[in-house]
Amino acid sequence: MVATPASGSGRPTLSEHSRKELGAFLRSRRERSEPSAVAAGLPAGGRRRTPGLRREEVSLLSGVSLTWYTWLEQGRDINVSPQILLALARALSLDAVERDHLFRLAGAEPPPAVRTAAASPMSPAVRAFLDAQSPNPAFVIDRCFDVLAWNDAEQALVAGRLDVDRPQSELNVLWLMFTEPGLRGLFDDWDGEVRWLTAMLRGQAAYEMDNPRFAELIDALLGASPLFRELWAAHDVQVFRSSVRRFHHPVVGQLDLSYVRLAVEDDPGRSVVVHFPEPGSPTQERLRRLVGRPGV
Repeated sequence: MVATPASGSGRPTLSEHSRKELGAFLRSRRERSEPSAVAAGLPAGGRRRTPGLRREEVSLLSGVSLTWYTWLEQGRDINVSPQILLALARALSLDAVERDHLFRLAGAEPPPAVRTAAASPMSPAVRAFLDAQSPNPAFVIDRCFDVLAWNDAEQALVAGRLDVDRPQSELNVLWLMFTEPGLRGLFDDWDGEVRWLTAMLRGQAAYEMDNPRFAELIDALLGASPLFRELWAAHDVQVFRSSVRRFHHPVVGQLDLSYVRLAVEDDPGRSVVVHFPEPGSPTQERLRRLVGRPGV
């Protein structure tokens, strides 16, 4: 069965420039493709005068009509569904970067990165970056807000609650916030923090519906915290925004820390959160004392 474009899909209309870029990209990937690499899905053909796949071969491999695929390469004003984009990506043997580029050119949201059962190891560069932030607290999280790595300053900030001997499922920002009573006194606005975190987790849900770890986390939080059940049922949605947090630390007192989240580009889904003080502020000196680095 050959797929053809559906009318009235509701997708935003692409500009002429975007359509031309999309067509040029498809054509370049088609001409680059090695017919021998996909020969199992193609009938035997004659001698080739040009490199790469023919348009009719892309049509055959993807299940997209030849006329419509030709129009797509020509930059015609037509809509394209994510399913067809995936079929074209497979037919042209695109890697993950090329596939995401294809989706963005077509005005579509790239599909989530494929997840493996075991998380990939933390790169030495990211670990070195974390250590280099000290005495500023820093840690790495994934899409589910699991804490994957941290520096000595972050460990000191949360009073040792990031324990490597703890089950990995409990090394999670939301799990710690909802189940560790001691953190209520650490955050000046604990109520606001847990509402914001829950709303961010709810916003992430649309991207993580097929992620077993996400489902496991939600079930655990629903079972452990009546407050989380209440906030989760509200369906409030938020995104990450840099701001300032006030902490009341039991050892060094008040800490006013700005925070940012930095994407780890070579490890999609992971990001580094860094807290930092105003230069020359009392908080800066208190952080140095907290991690035992006076005068750093």
